[in-house]
Amino acid sequence: MTNKDQKKPGRTPFSAMSRRDLLTLGAVTATAVAAPMIIRNGTAKPMGQIIKDNYDTDILVIGSGFAGVFAAVEASTKGQRVLLLDKGSVGWSGLSPWASDSRPFDPTIYDRDEWMENLSTNCEWINDRGWLDIFMDESMNIFETLDSWGVHKCKPFERSKVFLNKLQQAGVEIIERVMVTSLLKDEAGRVGGAVGFTFDDSNDECKSVIVKAKATILCTGAGAYKSPGFPNWGQTFDGDAMAYMAGATITGKEFHDTHGTFSNYPAAAYENWSWAQDVTGAFIMVGAPEKASGGLTIDEALQAAQSGVSRGGHGPGGAGGPPPEMEAMKTSAEKNQSYKGKGFLAREDLILDFGEPPSGPPPKGHINKGYHVGGATSGMGVHKSEGVFNADLSCRADGIKGLYAAGDALGSMLCGSSYPGRGFSSYGSAIQGRIAAQTACADVATLEEATVTDAEIETKVAQMWSPRERDKGYSPSWVTQVLQGAMTPFHILYIKEERRLEGALSSIEYLRKHVVPNLVASNGHELRMAHETASMLLNAEMKLRASLYRTESRGTHFREDYPARNDADWHCWVLLQQGADGAMQLAKHMLPEEWRPDATASYRENYPRAYPGEEAFLAAQGIDVASQS
Repeated sequence: MTNKDQKKPGRTPFSAMSRRDLLTLGAVTATAVAAPMIIRNGTAKPMGQIIKDNYDTDILVIGSGFAGVFAAVEASTKGQRVLLLDKGSVGWSGLSPWASDSRPFDPTIYDRDEWMENLSTNCEWINDRGWLDIFMDESMNIFETLDSWGVHKCKPFERSKVFLNKLQQAGVEIIERVMVTSLLKDEAGRVGGAVGFTFDDSNDECKSVIVKAKATILCTGAGAYKSPGFPNWGQTFDGDAMAYMAGATITGKEFHDTHGTFSNYPAAAYENWSWAQDVTGAFIMVGAPEKASGGLTIDEALQAAQSGVSRGGHGPGGAGGPPPEMEAMKTSAEKNQSYKGKGFLAREDLILDFGEPPSGPPPKGHINKGYHVGGATSGMGVHKSEGVFNADLSCRADGIKGLYAAGDALGSMLCGSSYPGRGFSSYGSAIQGRIAAQTACADVATLEEATVTDAEIETKVAQMWSPRERDKGYSPSWVTQVLQGAMTPFHILYIKEERRLEGALSSIEYLRKHVVPNLVASNGHELRMAHETASMLLNAEMKLRASLYRTESRGTHFREDYPARNDADWHCWVLLQQGADGAMQLAKHMLPEEWRPDATASYRENYPRAYPGEEAFLAAQGIDVASQS
C-alpha cells in the first residue's frame, strides 16, 4: 500500500460509507439500546478510606434556587447555623436561572375571590386553597424583598451573583458541587442530616460529605428524565427519592408539566429560552389566572393522539389558524389592560405582560425556531404540586420528623392538577422556603436533637460508593436511555391506558430490581449519574403507580379508559409511601367538601376543558355534561 492509499486515523466520513455500512451502524445503535451494556470498570477501587469531610450544623438546606436561598437566609437571620449544599452552583442550579416572571397579588387592585375561583377552576378543584391564600398574602412581600436585594436590576442569569452575595452576607456556609445521596436518621427515625460526595472537573478523587443537622430542608426542585429542549437536565428527583427512602410521603406524581420546545431546534434549550435571558428588571404577569385559557395543559398531546400531528397551530408550519384558546387569551389581555397604572403596577421600571397571545415573526436578531412541539419536560410534574407531602401548610414532611421541604420539592398542591399560567413558581418557592425555615427554627428550639450513629453513617456511605467500587456492571448512560424509551413516549406519559401503563411499569420494576444494584461508575461524574439514574427510576415507578391508581382524568392526567372527572371518588390527592416490606403503598387524601366545584353548575361549567371520549363515557353513566355535575 502506498502512502497515498493509506487513510488518516480518525472518524470514517459518512460519504465513504456504503448503504450496508449505514444499515449495520443503525442495527448496532438499536442493539446498544436494547441489549444490556455490561462494562468493566477499569478504575474500580475500595472507597472506604477516602477522605470524609464532616460538618455539624443547625439547619441543613439542600438546593440553592429560590426556595433554598430564602430558606437559608431566613434561618440564618433567626440565629441558626446554616449549611447549604448544592449539586451545581448557587443561583445557577435547576430552573431558577430561567425564572423571569412573577404574578404578585396586590390587594389594592385585585379581587381575592376572583383569583381563588379562577385558579381553582383552572387547576380542576384539587389545588390547596390554603397555599393560595398564603401566596396572595405574601407575594407582594417577596416582590419587595427581591427588589431590595437588587434582583430587579439584573437579568435572570445574573441573579446568581445577587443570591450568592446575600447568602454570604447572612453568614451561610456554602458547599457547591455536592451530590447528596441519602438522608441520615437516628434510631427513633428522626432525620438528622445527610451524606453525599464532591465531584468536579479535576482529576481529584471524590470526597465524602457527612452532615449532622438538627433540621434538614429539601429545596431540590423539580425533576425530569433528562429530556432535551428544556433547561432542567440536572434535576432528577433526588429530593423526592431521598425523602421517600427515609419514610416520607410523596404526592402529585400523576400530573405533568407540558412545556414544549420548537421544531427547528428541539434540543436547544438555551436558544428556546432566550427571552428569559434578555429580560432586565421585574417581569410581571398582570391580572388573575383565567379559568380555562393559559397555563400548561395536555392539549397538544391530545391533538397528536387524535390526528397524528401536533404543530401548535400558530407557529410557522402550523396547521390552520390560531386555536380557540388564543381568542380567550386576547379577551383576557384586553381586560388586564385596565390594571395598568394601578397599585404597584404604576411603577415605570416594571416589564408588564398582559397575557397577549403570541403573534408575528421572531424579533430582529432572534432565530426562527419553527412551530411549537411538546415533550420538552418529559417526567416533570406540575410546579408546586409534586414532591414531599405536607397537610398543614407548615412544610414539615408528613410521616417523618426533622425533615422539611419547599418549592418544587414540596408537593404543596398550590397549582393542583395543572399549572394555571406563568407567575406562580418562583414566588411560590420563595414563600415556601421562608416558611420551611421558620417552622424548622421553631422545631429546633423545642425538640431533642437527633443522634445519628456511626453505623448509620457507614451504611449510607457504603451504599453511596458502591457503583464506584464495582468492577463490572451497567452504564448509567445506557440505563437512562432505556428509562427514556420506556417513559417519555406521549402514549405512556400523557395519553394513559391501563395496559400500556402496566407494560411500562414491568420494565421499570425490572430495571430497579436487577439493574440499579449493578450500576458502575469510573469517576465522580459517572457516580453522580448512577445515583441520578436510580432516583429517576424510583420516580418513574411512582408516576406509573399513581397514574394507574387514579382511575379518572383530571388536569394533565388523562386516562383513555377513564376519560372524565369523578369527584365522588377522586376529589383527592394521591399519596405514596414505602411500606414496612419495602413495597410502594398508595392512598387517598380526600379534600374538604367546600373545595368541590359548584353543585348547582353544570359539569361543563365546572370543567370547561373537554377530553376526547368524555361526553360518551359520561352519557353511558346517565350524565349529561350540560346538566348539574
